[in-house]
Amino acid sequence: MKTYPLMLNIQGRQAVVVGGGSIGVRKVQSLLEAGAKVRLVAPQVADAAGLERAEVIQAPYEPRYLAGAALVFACTDSRELNSRIARDARSAGAWVNAADQPEDCDFFVPAVVSDGPVQIAIGTGGSSPALAAALKKAVASALPPQVGPFAEALAQVRDELQAAEGDTQVRCRVLRRLIEQDALEAFRAGGREALAELAQRLLREERR
Repeated sequence: MKTYPLMLNIQGRQAVVVGGGSIGVRKVQSLLEAGAKVRLVAPQVADAAGLERAEVIQAPYEPRYLAGAALVFACTDSRELNSRIARDARSAGAWVNAADQPEDCDFFVPAVVSDGPVQIAIGTGGSSPALAAALKKAVASALPPQVGPFAEALAQVRDELQAAEGDTQVRCRVLRRLIEQDALEAFRAGGREALAELAQRLLREERR
């Protein structure tokens, strides 16, 4: 299945997870980490640890629990129920992911390698989660050390460049040259200050 990759900003948006097994609990935890408002619906919950910020409804599924949802995750152990949840979610205008049922999914959750703000998502269009997991291990081993803190420092340097230089093209050239000139090594050696000094030197060169 050909899919369209994107990163979603779900800060403050309502997500509903139906199913209290280990899969459902992991979905709740990852959604909370992304800043979503999460409602978990299940007669029983496998492990409530880490779910304190979620709204937990311990009851059998009913369509009314999908009210206000932007995203719905059907994670029960019943394929029939998951399909019904998917139909209800679409009727409510929400996107739905049904665990291990690609035919009932509007989107798929990729395997993710992350370090701070740096995220690399690996998907197979629902065809092989096992392959996505294997590729995740390979990508994780190739990710440069400290790339997450480096990205955070780059964001600060970018803000400083925006304040110091009004020409967008000049700023873009400086940022591109930062990456090309081993800025990550400079950051590892001297932290954000070394990165900022390198950026200022490149800015002076671009202004000549």
